[in-house]
Amino acid sequence: MENEPQDDADGSWLLHQWIVAGIVSASARFIPVPFVDDVVRKQCRRFVVSRTIAENESPVSTNDLRAMFDDSSGCLGGCAGTMAKAPLKLLLFPIRKVMSILTSVRGVPIEIIRMVLLGRTIDRYAKSGKLNHQHVTAASLRFAFDDAFAGMDFRVVQAAIREALGAAKGWKASATREATDIARRQSLDSDSMTSTHEVNSSAEKIQAAIQRPMITELFADFDRRFDQSLATIETN
Repeated sequence: MENEPQDDADGSWLLHQWIVAGIVSASARFIPVPFVDDVVRKQCRRFVVSRTIAENESPVSTNDLRAMFDDSSGCLGGCAGTMAKAPLKLLLFPIRKVMSILTSVRGVPIEIIRMVLLGRTIDRYAKSGKLNHQHVTAASLRFAFDDAFAGMDFRVVQAAIREALGAAKGWKASATREATDIARRQSLDSDSMTSTHEVNSSAEKIQAAIQRPMITELFADFDRRFDQSLATIETN
């Protein structure tokens, strides 16, 4: 593995891992196989949650936060609904796949942003000591996350990520191969992403781009929105 766990006092290694996970997850859209997107996205988001709580030595387990990475988690009704939709999703797969590729200019940056903010949120709450059953539930965290995410305007961040990816070479083919491997195994190493030079290089460029003051302030605004949304949930 090219990325081994190390001292991460400034959070840069962890941020790099979140970005790599976002690139690989977003690249699943280029694989012409039904349901692969869902499998890879779930595994990459699970990795972000798992790696972040491990880095913080949090008392919660990855499964405690399942709602943060598994869209089908929760109740039997949700699982039944997912199964019921499967035939329709399969029927519409060619159209959905074409649209996914056509909208990749927006979709790839958005998935990377979501992965970074997912890791950032888990990291903040783990450091604050609030990431346990006495304070918040995974369902509440997920609702607050989705609510805050939907209320943000990420056009500036998207443009910065597109620019960074435009300056990187070979990331798409390399990340798509990694996504294909994850889909085949349906699992992901919980310690670090096994990444190629091309994916690591693109992640480094994105990492530099999103650490600009304007973008860090935008992420701080997301934090505030998330905290407000979670506070509202907790008081209701």
